[in-house]
Amino acid sequence: MTYEYGPPSCPIEETLMAIQEGLMREYQAEYLPAHRRSSRRTRRLRRIRGWSRETGRLVSGIGRVKRETLPRIERDTGHTFRDQDGLLRILMDNSTRRLFFGILTGFPEDALPVPAKDLDMLGRFPDNARALALIGDVTLRLKVLPGPHAEVAGLAALSDRWELHESKLGLACRHRPAGDDLAQEKETLAGAVLGLIYVEGGTDALRAAVTLL
Repeated sequence: MTYEYGPPSCPIEETLMAIQEGLMREYQAEYLPAHRRSSRRTRRLRRIRGWSRETGRLVSGIGRVKRETLPRIERDTGHTFRDQDGLLRILMDNSTRRLFFGILTGFPEDALPVPAKDLDMLGRFPDNARALALIGDVTLRLKVLPGPHAEVAGLAALSDRWELHESKLGLACRHRPAGDDLAQEKETLAGAVLGLIYVEGGTDALRAAVTLL
């Protein structure tokens, strides 16, 4: 399938809630008592129930990010995010790809709980953190720090300050890095937030945030 991209049909939280409601409707429509089900129907119902459970978990995580993580960053940086979904995209874990692409391929297009392009976009959000981290790094070196070879230090500590890694939006079974991989992930998350601040607020907003490093 080919999709024409533009802005999502509605905010991420609303999209996930619509997905969960659609999955619950589909589960009810396909439900049969255990003694009347084929093994294939049982696996299908179990899969739909799992998708619904994981989607609900993401909705709960988004609520926590909006209540705790987002205000924490805004207080520290003095920058008010124009679009809360920007931070949610950064925090989407790679594990969510399996959920969204699984739902996308698990139904005929006309039976999907939300438009196919929205599911496809959700599945690609984990790439946003790396792209924004690159923007943040390049902008820091070229426009804020003293020269392109200046060291960008303290990003992992900044991630800890904002509890970004703890706020990641992922599935219960997601891979949890440790050691150098964990440190790299934390640096990417903090760099991505700085990149988002630059995209929204320009160099002055980024310069104000850099004092935290």
